[in-house]
This record gives sequence, structure tokens and C-alpha cells, in this order.
Amino acid sequence: MKRVFQSVIFLGIGVLLGSCADECNGSIETTVLYAKPGPKAVGRSIYVNVVNKPDLGIKQRLMYEGKEFGTFEHVVIISDPTNRFASNRTICFSKFRQEAATTGGDLTEEGLPVITVE
Repeated sequence: MKRVFQSVIFLGIGVLLGSCADECNGSIETTVLYAKPGPKAVGRSIYVNVVNKPDLGIKQRLMYEGKEFGTFEHVVIISDPTNRFASNRTICFSKFRQEAATTGGDLTEEGLPVITVE
């Protein structure tokens, strides 16, 4: 678990320092903040900040393992059951479907929009 947390911190620092973005192939661009194991330990739930479609996400203060990770303006959770985006710093897409908002988890993340990229 410590190694996962270190990876999250490294990823978060890269995002905050403005790391080079991968080429975007899609009309919606997001910056990956961190990822957690997906529901029932299947795949991952990827927490992203939407760069160019602000109405897709919501302003949210995010927590990771009990510590504040930061407050971001346009947060969305991308459901990634097949680990398709496992090493991405950015995720770009045009088609997605809306899933049920987050419930029953960390109260600071309650109501976050959840999408699946098609």
C-alpha cells in the first residue's frame, strides 16, 4: 500500500508541476489526479480534473488515505474496469456514458460524477 501511495504522490506532483501532457486524441481532455481500486476490486476508479469541459465535473476537495490531496475545480471519476488507462497522465476522449454518482464511500467524495469512456 505504501508503494501505491508513493505513486499517487509522484503522479500528483507531476500534475501540479505541469508535466508534459501526452497527445490528446479526443474533444474532452482530463488530467489524472490519482486512482483507487475499482468497485469490488475490479479495475480502477480514476480521479481526474476536466481541462476543457468544465460542466462535466464538480468542484471537490479530495482525500486520499485520510489526508487532503487538494481541491480541484472540475472533478470526475472515470470507471476503468479493464485498466485501459493504467499509465496515463491525461485521458482524452469524445464519447462517454454517465454512471450513478459516488455513494457510500468517503463523505468528501459523495456525489462525484462517474463516467465510463467509450
